[in-house]
Amino acid sequence: MQSHRQLIVEPVGLDIQALPRPVVWADIFGNANPVEIEIGMGKGTFLVDQARARPDVNFLGIEWARWFWRYACDRLRRNGCLNARAVRSEARFFLNEYVPDASVSVVHIYFPDPWPKKRHHKRRLIQADFMLLVRRILVPGGRFQVVTDYQEYFQQIESAVRAGGLNVVEYNRPGSAAEGEFVGTNFERKYRREGRPFFALAAVKPG
Repeated sequence: MQSHRQLIVEPVGLDIQALPRPVVWADIFGNANPVEIEIGMGKGTFLVDQARARPDVNFLGIEWARWFWRYACDRLRRNGCLNARAVRSEARFFLNEYVPDASVSVVHIYFPDPWPKKRHHKRRLIQADFMLLVRRILVPGGRFQVVTDYQEYFQQIESAVRAGGLNVVEYNRPGSAAEGEFVGTNFERKYRREGRPFFALAAVKPG
């Protein structure tokens, strides 16, 4: 916890109100490197590990919860991850309004809210219409990766991915994940201690 001091979001945190629609990645990052997006970055564990390990890739984190967004921005800044940016926004809105067609190489979603009650299933992020949006923003051959601990939601995700026109492929474990981990996020480590199962899926946009 960092409640004893201010969380500094600059220069990682982006002001969504100041961004053009659509964004110009080269203006945001100052280069033309590939862009990967993580939706629901939480405290930024995955983004920090990836940004440090892969300086030739640009990373954007999307997070709606203000405290997590501020915490992750501060953490990325302290770790010198200047190839990373983060925006506080609802994910579907940001992808739809700000992200250009065929401009993202990978979309990562790890442990999305499963909204387990049936009456809340409509609130789930990953549905067929959302996957059409993901398909639009991915470059040809671009990749979508998701991990969940909720089997019923995973089955829905798999159907949505196929309905969205992506081809399911073998899941690639990020290099920052420890042995036996799918991703290496805080949620995964917590759920592993609780003995939960994990379900992983990767898919690519046809070239």
